[in-house]
Amino acid sequence: MNARMVMRDSKTSVLELAKVMVEWNVSSVAITDEEQNNKKVIGILTERDIVKSIAKGTSPDAVTAGSVMSSQILSIRKDQPIEEAALIMIRNKVRHLLVEDSSSPPPSAHTGGVIIGIITATDLARYLKKRMKDTTFTSTTTAAAREEGKEQQSSSDQMLLSEAWELYF
Repeated sequence: MNARMVMRDSKTSVLELAKVMVEWNVSSVAITDEEQNNKKVIGILTERDIVKSIAKGTSPDAVTAGSVMSSQILSIRKDQPIEEAALIMIRNKVRHLLVEDSSSPPPSAHTGGVIIGIITATDLARYLKKRMKDTTFTSTTTAAAREEGKEQQSSSDQMLLSEAWELYF
């Protein structure tokens, strides 16, 4: 999870958000409704949303985030395993998943808690790379331990890698 999540109001121009995304080196911005004074997340604007908007001929400084954002908000609780996050992203064909803290009071009806971060496809790729390195390192420690869990771990890793590959390509 990346806790360095950028949030902006739904009335912000797409051009301004593109500049923010470049400045912060992020691929998405959580869109909020500040009229309610609690910064309720009402959508997400991604690089793809910006490209689609420009491809339709709209000027990025004349359109607001609220009019082009993805309003389907998917989230996962911070205590759920990363594999569950990957499955949610794969099943819903999304590259961004919000992370919520269910122990905090809910800010809105769409989540069970406060949004505290985001998981992206890039975050999953980094995790899988590290996990594969760790698995390779630990699997060479003892032959007995390696043989015992080899088939089960290998099958699980291959399925997760296969599903992650589908998510990216």
